[in-house]
Amino acid sequence: MSAHLRLSPFDIFLDPLLDLQDSRLRELLAYWNGKRAGRAMPSRADVSPAEIVSHLPSVFLIGAELPAVNPAHFHVRLMGTALNELFAADFTGRTLEQGLSEKASSALAKVLGVVCELRRPLRLHGQAVFDEERGPTEIEAVFMPLTLGGTRVEMAMGELVKRASA
Repeated sequence: MSAHLRLSPFDIFLDPLLDLQDSRLRELLAYWNGKRAGRAMPSRADVSPAEIVSHLPSVFLIGAELPAVNPAHFHVRLMGTALNELFAADFTGRTLEQGLSEKASSALAKVLGVVCELRRPLRLHGQAVFDEERGPTEIEAVFMPLTLGGTRVEMAMGELVKRASA
């Protein structure tokens, strides 16, 4: 039995066991774990862009408003330049529903909702279509919860990378 859950209707899977294949994602997760300092999750103030410079092009920060269940509750705070190129848009300052299709924003809101509810990182992997002409792109991402100082998840930090096709 696989621990990977399919995010229908997409060819994308959730991996709660964090079997990260990409070394960049493992490195960012290790950074996040180090910043936790024994807590459930680090605070946004613990994360320094100067300490993760090599990750910045593919990093995102998404704010979560309670009850964090639909695309309007998630606001893109930061979207790296590599992600802007991949999506052919910059969603910084927008909610998920303002930046993505209804299906995509709903699916991403579910992923973020799980991260908020479980208060732990989550891996996402599979094939996504960003451009019909290019076809599917193999991706892998890690989503990690952040607080603004309390115990509640108020933001998700993550990194999304393109993977070499098999």
